[in-house]
Amino acid sequence: MKQFSIYTMIVLALAMAFMTTSCSKKGSDFLDKTESGTINEAITFADSIRTMEFLNGIYQGLQNNYKQTYLTNYGSMADCVDEGEVMWTGAANYPVPINQGNLSATYAWVSGAWSHWFSRIRNSNIYLKNVTKSPLSAEMRTRTSGEARFLRAWYYHQLVRFFGGVPLLGDTTFTPDELVSMPRNTLEESIAYIVSELDAVAQLLPADMPGIDYGRVTRGAALALKARTLLYAASPLMNGGYDGQKGFEAAPERKVLVSYASYDANRWKVAADAFKAVIDLNKYSLYEDNTTAPGYGFYKMFHQRVNSEAIFQMMDPPNTRLEGMWLPPTRGGQGASYPGQQLVDAFPMKDGKAITDAASGYNPANPYVDRDPRFYYTVLYNGALFRGTSTVTQSPVYTYFGAPTDGMGVSSYTTRTGYYCRKMLNNEGTGNTQRCMPEIRYAEVLLSYAEALNEFSGPSQPVYDAVNAIRRRAGLSPFELPAGLTKESMREAIRTERRIELAYENQRYFDVRRWKIAHDPEVVILRGIKWTKDGSNYKREDIVADPRAFNHPAMYYFPIPATEMGRQPKFFQNPGYLQ
Repeated sequence: MKQFSIYTMIVLALAMAFMTTSCSKKGSDFLDKTESGTINEAITFADSIRTMEFLNGIYQGLQNNYKQTYLTNYGSMADCVDEGEVMWTGAANYPVPINQGNLSATYAWVSGAWSHWFSRIRNSNIYLKNVTKSPLSAEMRTRTSGEARFLRAWYYHQLVRFFGGVPLLGDTTFTPDELVSMPRNTLEESIAYIVSELDAVAQLLPADMPGIDYGRVTRGAALALKARTLLYAASPLMNGGYDGQKGFEAAPERKVLVSYASYDANRWKVAADAFKAVIDLNKYSLYEDNTTAPGYGFYKMFHQRVNSEAIFQMMDPPNTRLEGMWLPPTRGGQGASYPGQQLVDAFPMKDGKAITDAASGYNPANPYVDRDPRFYYTVLYNGALFRGTSTVTQSPVYTYFGAPTDGMGVSSYTTRTGYYCRKMLNNEGTGNTQRCMPEIRYAEVLLSYAEALNEFSGPSQPVYDAVNAIRRRAGLSPFELPAGLTKESMREAIRTERRIELAYENQRYFDVRRWKIAHDPEVVILRGIKWTKDGSNYKREDIVADPRAFNHPAMYYFPIPATEMGRQPKFFQNPGYLQ
């Protein structure tokens, strides 16, 4: 991948900034209404259709856990943490060097991520500069300006959670003749900017985007992104995380780039209040169906383009993209990610008791019986039933050592953990699904609200209510958390719920970093299970699927790309990386 600094992107802007990419499926949503080509500002913003096409192109910069072309097409953030293991083992696939502890400023995909987001920020600025010249109505100018400002804040949010404080360009679009040299803004300044922008755009955006506009950002999306940004700011890594703790030392001028100068407990309250504002909109609810089957609502929600839980989604035409990526070979997939044993063990039994509870009834020799219903919608294990490639008839998936086609050890491309990923995959048909990729959904809001409120004031009734709502929708019976939990035990309960409810949704990688537990050996090392067939029975062997490394504390953030460091004399590198 060619490396670009943000200012190289600026210099090339007249050639590159106006390129938009057309989706292949006609009539699916507003993102399909784009046209390819290189055009200039005067032509673009003299026409209402082209004006909207340019804005749609900024939306198309959205990438997430399932589609991160700014890094590589291979792997996901789930494969960089204790959720899973990437199939591909080459160093060009970003999970590999991250897991080896070799994260470096020289990797092209580090520069690619930086450039990808800054190019979209600049395009947002171009839109904001020119939309007033367009023939759009005054109402549309206001609304779409809110959309562009949200998207700009979204891309800054991505930069901050990967890199820490970054240069804030404001509304400026630089010309090719300008030589730009500016320092990185502090983390505090970067957070404050994102929050202030989202506060402003929440007043510009409508509550709903119906019809063909469904999927465009709304007021709820702006408030939810603001709340998530504040949750990160309140969490241990950013909330004074580099303030005098062994292993997190940094020079003052670098520390403020990745952390607030000192801890402030009130940041948890500010975050909790922000999530409560989303809840109080009364627009979102968990999609619940425990009648069809326990936890069926958790499964079905992902296959409904329009659903009560979606706050912000990466819109896609009808697709089978995840099925082709994650299903095992016998089901027509690549088996691109193998869930780890730690994720499997995090799921409780169907009565909500942890498998470590002596009263849970868990049997290590038969570990997949009577588990949390979400487990069966998240992981394919040895003997799990799944449809065929061209039929809805279900048959077992065999992952035991030497099992034909899908088994551990059969090839370098079959499971190395004993599992395949099942999250969000369609088991009720063989055609395209209406699935759109969740960026922010209501379950995240409830769990984040519970976390922030618990950290500030302990396990009050609203904390219990938020977590129990997630467990009820999951189909647990009984679903209620035990009464009388301490702040610490509630913290662990919330973290467990986040881990299993939001698995493979681009959350765990950032959660273990903002909690400052990413260096913990049980997070770093990925474990698996090896089943060996013995007649009609199986023998279990717990294994280390991937003995990883974590260069603590440097890897809590990505390094600033080496190309950028070479061009920007005012930049300080992140702590732990070479300047």
